[in-house]
Amino acid sequence: MQKQNKLSWGYLAGIISGITYGMNPLFGVPVINKGLDVNSLLFYRYGVATLLMLAYMLVAKRQIRITWKQFGLMAILGVLFTGCSITLFEAYKYIPSGIATSILYVYPIMVALIMMFFGQFPSWKTWISIFAGVAGAILLSLKGGGGFIDWRGIALVVASGLCYTLFIVIVNLSEQVKVIPNLTLTFYCFLIGSVMLFALSGFGVHLNAIPDAISWLNVLGLAILPTAIATITLAASSKAVGATKTSILGILEPLTAIVIGTLVFHEAFTLNVALGVALILFAILFMILTEKKA
Repeated sequence: MQKQNKLSWGYLAGIISGITYGMNPLFGVPVINKGLDVNSLLFYRYGVATLLMLAYMLVAKRQIRITWKQFGLMAILGVLFTGCSITLFEAYKYIPSGIATSILYVYPIMVALIMMFFGQFPSWKTWISIFAGVAGAILLSLKGGGGFIDWRGIALVVASGLCYTLFIVIVNLSEQVKVIPNLTLTFYCFLIGSVMLFALSGFGVHLNAIPDAISWLNVLGLAILPTAIATITLAASSKAVGATKTSILGILEPLTAIVIGTLVFHEAFTLNVALGVALILFAILFMILTEKKA
């Protein structure tokens, strides 16, 4: 019963993570449309999330202290997580977002292949979920339009997927990471990411100010939902059900982004989008209902 509860929590955490990550456009697009550049937005996103989490941890007396060895691993995870965001946004400069999404959401296959090197072989049922989910994500991305394929964009988005893959795998496999509470793990990842982004901005020289109060509210929403909550639940899911299944649940991100785009930004809901949604829902439900063990 305890194992089943762990699996149930892991699946629920993965679903929450995928959905909240998909809220990035809801909070991010209005701020970018007001003229805030991507690098500044990412810094405020991670910086605000770090401060909010630190305040909560101090008030709730949650664990903050970790060993130097664990801090070294947190530094690696922070660089990977931040690198994932930076390389993806940079890729949009060279290739259409639809093509970028198609390439990025092949990462569940990357996760599964890497985990096989560590003796964790997905079942045939999991492979069905992987390929159905990837196919669904590709169908969703087709609404992004065409354009010339620039190898720099492809290289950047592959790097983004690899960073995300390695983040999930390390969280799942490292015994040093497993004993760190998910809140503490996420706090240090964001702290490292904030420092990294601040350094990349010329130590604040190239940071732009948040334009108005509404934009501040959007940054706050961005820091809480698709940043803090999404990453905490990502770590929890990876520890509970494994890296491969967590990566499949992460495909809920583009699905959520499509729903937001349709309902909030009035983007077209085409046949390929409907098929993509159906495939992603099938992949996740099939995995949850048929797999009995992580």
